[in-house]
Amino acid sequence: MNACTFCQIVKKMKEAYIVYEDDEVIAFLDKYPLFKGHTLVVPKEHYENIFEAPDEVLCKLIKIAKKIAKAQIKTLNADGVRILQNNGRAAKQIIFHVHFHVIPFYYGLEIKYPRLEINKDDAVEVVNLLREALENG
Repeated sequence: MNACTFCQIVKKMKEAYIVYEDDEVIAFLDKYPLFKGHTLVVPKEHYENIFEAPDEVLCKLIKIAKKIAKAQIKTLNADGVRILQNNGRAAKQIIFHVHFHVIPFYYGLEIKYPRLEINKDDAVEVVNLLREALENG
């Protein structure tokens, strides 16, 4: 699975701004976020899509996604959160390793295209805020 970007992140072969990590799940900031704090929740084990992933893995992913969503509202002052999951090219899945997007949304902000790569200062700030919120429940 070395060709898989997310597997490379799991194996620390590729850099990512990690928000959460345990034995089964890793969550990190999207490289091209829709909004500040856009986080991906990924199983460490490779499953191409939701149909391959065992139910217990999906349950763990959505539980972590919920915790991150709460942290985004609390620390980033998001007005809402979209939790999104794509399967297959037709559904716009780009990385073929199952994952959930946890995207904070804000009144008055529009999605801009093309999406810009996250900058290090913003990433470090968001990671610290979200980690603290996750640790403090």
